[in-house]
Amino acid sequence: MVTFTERLSPVTLLVCALAAISLVVPPNLTSAEKPPAETPAQKQAKIERDRIATAVALNYCKAAFHRIRKNPSKQVMHQEQTEILNNLNLSGIADREVIQLYTAVVDEIHLIQIAEKERQAFEARHRREFHRRLFANALLFGSEVATAQFVGAVRTGANSWWDYRATEQQKEADLLKVEKIRMKTVVSKSSTFLDTLWQMAQKKKIPDSWLIRGSDLDRLEVAMRLPHPRQRLRVLKRMERFMTHFPPYWYYVARTQQQLGQLFAALKTYDQLADVAAGHFRNDALLAAGMANQAMIQAHLGQPTAPLTARKALLHSSNCWEANLICARVLADSGMVSQSEDAILTNLDTNLERPRSLVHLLSLYYRTGDLEKIASRLADPTVCRDLPVPVLLRCASRLEPSKVPATVNRQLAASLRVMPRRVFGADDVVVVAGTGWQLDEAKLVLALNGKPTTIRPRLFRRDGQLVATFPRVAEFGNPLTVSSNSPTATLTLQYPDTPQIRLVLGNGKPAVATAGSKAKPGLKITEIEFDSLHLSLVAAAGR
Repeated sequence: MVTFTERLSPVTLLVCALAAISLVVPPNLTSAEKPPAETPAQKQAKIERDRIATAVALNYCKAAFHRIRKNPSKQVMHQEQTEILNNLNLSGIADREVIQLYTAVVDEIHLIQIAEKERQAFEARHRREFHRRLFANALLFGSEVATAQFVGAVRTGANSWWDYRATEQQKEADLLKVEKIRMKTVVSKSSTFLDTLWQMAQKKKIPDSWLIRGSDLDRLEVAMRLPHPRQRLRVLKRMERFMTHFPPYWYYVARTQQQLGQLFAALKTYDQLADVAAGHFRNDALLAAGMANQAMIQAHLGQPTAPLTARKALLHSSNCWEANLICARVLADSGMVSQSEDAILTNLDTNLERPRSLVHLLSLYYRTGDLEKIASRLADPTVCRDLPVPVLLRCASRLEPSKVPATVNRQLAASLRVMPRRVFGADDVVVVAGTGWQLDEAKLVLALNGKPTTIRPRLFRRDGQLVATFPRVAEFGNPLTVSSNSPTATLTLQYPDTPQIRLVLGNGKPAVATAGSKAKPGLKITEIEFDSLHLSLVAAAGR
């Protein structure tokens, strides 16, 4: 199911679309400066462009207020409040009546009081709901992405606000509904606003088939929840007659074609999206995501226009983090390393999806052999903390042993510990690791006294950490006494398409570990083997 920036609220779309349908009075021109008279064909083309722009704006308005009526929550109000002014081009709205009506609606939205904790909760939920499969696996790194896994990435694509908006999860909610009186006022004024715009449509003789209805939007929402993409595409195609001037429709069709691997068809549909959606907004995450997907498909098909499309995508929105990362990859593959780095830094400079963006930044440095920048980033403890361990080790393995920053060793030593759980009889072995180890992505093999166990661990989350339990595998004593001959232990982690990580565990405290880590019981990492990298955490003391 299509699921997939950044937040782009419908009322934001509504308002910015108004800029496209309003006339801007040009400055006075002298007789010498007056342009030549328009031909009848030029006049007709201008009228047609204005009719199309008006239809698109009306459809965005309809979608916005349809959503408000169906989901009158504080979360929705927050999205409108935070996004409208950022995209509104006031100079493009010349109709005084439209300005007054719009202002009345915005004023009501601003009167909805939202506490800071509520705002943070809304934004956190928004981030969780985005489809992140492409970037969740930190092992899509370096050369691996360029081969078989990239085919899957092409089908997955970059998401936008509209992917999230189309999902059933959007209806979950915050139970903090806006007070009935306030909501009634908003709906009433928004209805008046729509009535005015519909009158404008009648004046401009816009065909009824260009304009969507609430029932069309309901059908579209149902279609987007269909789990099977072939069925979803058939249903979407049947809706085309009344959806031609609603840009999100073309976006959904293209995303479904992309998911099915119909890449040439998806390219044509993304072109249709650009034709209908271009020019309406100052920041358009929908168009940015669409063009980023188009660039990725073009790159996959070997089309030379891919880097140009990627650069255009970056111009439409700076806060669509997935589009930024997709475009960065396309530009890097085209040899535009500095432009690729800047696209990734766009996320990091504004704290958009920092862990995933760091993975892509280090991947860029890894692939281009920029060892100085790798070492510089790894010297930052916050970077070591936020990077998945497989990525951290892969980057460290690219450096000479003497150039590996001590921060890497400290992070590794403090982020995983192994504890025996002594009972009467065979004891459990419990692995407690930070989320950076991604234990749920790895096959774990515990070896005691050189002999691998055949027991598969049980995984669960606790206090922000992943816990893997190997039940009844060793003898470390009992609840009353500690065995003097505890077995030697190694833990091997095998991730897909990545060299295995071998951890040597011991009772000795790694000299590089933090004080907090030293205070915790259990076996500690004393050595790490990864590909050609061999780290002795004890030997690194004093560095």
